[in-house]
Amino acid sequence: MSLLFDSFLLIFSVLACGALVLTFQIKGEKGIKLLLSFSGAYILALCLFHLLPEVYHDLDASYAGWAIVSGFVLQLALDFISGGIEHGHVHLDKHPDEHHHHHPASQRFPIMMLAGLSIHAFIEGIPLFIDQGGSELLTGIILHNIPISITLMAFLLHSGRSVLSSFMALLLFALMTPTGAWLAYYLLPASNNTIQQLAAPLSLAFVIGIFLHISTTILFESDKNHRFNLVKMLTILAGVIGCYFLNQH
Repeated sequence: MSLLFDSFLLIFSVLACGALVLTFQIKGEKGIKLLLSFSGAYILALCLFHLLPEVYHDLDASYAGWAIVSGFVLQLALDFISGGIEHGHVHLDKHPDEHHHHHPASQRFPIMMLAGLSIHAFIEGIPLFIDQGGSELLTGIILHNIPISITLMAFLLHSGRSVLSSFMALLLFALMTPTGAWLAYYLLPASNNTIQQLAAPLSLAFVIGIFLHISTTILFESDKNHRFNLVKMLTILAGVIGCYFLNQH
């Protein structure tokens, strides 16, 4: 029942964000950037406080390192396909035609964007139900998906897509993480301890690499004119502190 409820949370949180965009007609970037900063800080802190220590406890350091680097590099490749929507690289305040100059993948929207985003979400789900620390990872994925879902829905509506097609795209994205989680759960049975002991930390290390790429891209991007942004700094601090206290055992 717990796994079904976790799946429901993953799907509901994404679709609820789409409904919020539709209800409040969200069009600007400012609020979304703050949500991205919070989620980026949260998942970076989650990696440093919880996920990395767990992986290095369960895996040989060289295996863990290679898996993390592989996840990082894969996300670099997925960025080209998705246009970087995972860390907010879709400018909602511009006219849709203006995107073509900034993002090579934007000429293939929304199919290529959805493909990259779906692969990203599917991989994130793989360690979710086969890992002992799944609840921490679940919270991180949900918080990470909130700004992505808002950005995706707002972009699709802003670019002239119908409400139905926008929600169908959002539903596809919402289903990918539970799909990855359930496939891994059934393909890697708990009865096989050897496979479990290797697959769980390896897949988690891979996701850590993805998280590290996304979070550092969000947090270390300069603001316009390289100005200090107090609100962004406080938002990042809130994400780190929130992660620390929410995952205390």
